[in-house]
Parts: sequence; structure tokens; C-alpha cells
Amino acid sequence: MKKVRVRELQDWPPQPGGAYSPGAVIPVGGEALVSEVFPVSDKILTFRGTFDKDSHSYHYKADTHKIALQLHEIVSKNVGKTVLSLGEFEIEV
Repeated sequence: MKKVRVRELQDWPPQPGGAYSPGAVIPVGGEALVSEVFPVSDKILTFRGTFDKDSHSYHYKADTHKIALQLHEIVSKNVGKTVLSLGEFEIEV
């Protein structure tokens, strides 16, 4: 097995999505703080982050279910940290 940092994964960090209120500030560069994590669905990791009092949804499609589960564990253990900081952790691919 090869280990890589999360930031090395293609399309990481995911971009925020969802509906926004008028005047909402959209986080760029992983500035949002992780606030909630949802169960993995197939290869999709879904979590929520907050930035400037607004909630943002993040959806990341991993290459495999195993990678999605590893990411879920990392995100779950790091609620309250920035999306960007999650990129420093290592996973097996």
C-alpha cells in the first residue's frame, strides 16, 4: 500500500456548494471549519462546514469506497478544524 497526503488527492479540497443567502461570503481555499459529517454513500464523502456564520456543503467523490471511508474517519476526528488542514493527513491508496 502507498500512503499519500489527503491534499495530493485529485480535486481535494472539494469546493463548497449548496444554497446561499444574499450577501453570503463563500469560503475559498478551504477556510471553512468542519461542523458536521455524514455517512459515506458508495464513494461519496459529504460534510458541512461553516464560514462567516454561513453553512456550506462539501461533497467529495473518492476513487474508491476505501478511500472515502478513510477520509470520513479523518474528517470526523477533526470537526472544528479547517477543510484545508485536513489535507495534511495521510491515507492509504
